[in-house]
Formats: sequence, structure tokens, C-alpha cells
Amino acid sequence: WGRLMEAYFAAPDTLNFGVMLVDARHAPTANDVVMAKYFLQSGKPFVVVANKLDKLKKSEIEPNLALIRQTLTLPEDALLIPFSAEKGTGKTELLAAISQQTGC
Repeated sequence: WGRLMEAYFAAPDTLNFGVMLVDARHAPTANDVVMAKYFLQSGKPFVVVANKLDKLKKSEIEPNLALIRQTLTLPEDALLIPFSAEKGTGKTELLAAISQQTGC
């Protein structure tokens, strides 16, 4: 899988913008870290969506987002969107990010 992913991210026309989903309730997995590294090394734009936000207490949200940013070694300007499909939180921000990058 590693070679396949490397080839995919290295090809100039395969990816214009990526959306990476992580679970807001937990620290990113080893696979999440690898995927973030692929995005960061490729230089291709992407956004990280921390889903299942509705499962967290309000006091857990900021620390969990900070842990995600730190574990994935995201730069300060990387977009990390807290998201809840159930409550609709983050939907507008995600659609705006996609629209901005794709011109749609």
C-alpha cells in the first residue's frame, strides 16, 4: 500500500485537494499520522475534519483538537475543522474550504 500511496500523491494530476477525516474523540491513529505525512510531504492542499464532535463534552473539544494538531504535526495555518454530522457543526466551514480550493 505504501508504494501505491506514494505514487498517488506524487502524480501531478491525481489530487488537487484532500479531505482527511479523523475521530475527534481519540488521538489520531498511526494510519492517520501516515496519511497526514503524505499530504504534508506532497505539498498538496488538504483539510483535516475532526468528526463525531457531538460525542465530546464542551470541555474536551479544544484539548482534543490540540492533540490532533500536535499528533499530526499540522502547521499553524493548516485547517482543522471540528465537525458533527448530527448537529451540522462545521458543515459551512468544510463546504467553504472545498469551494475555495476547487472553485466550485
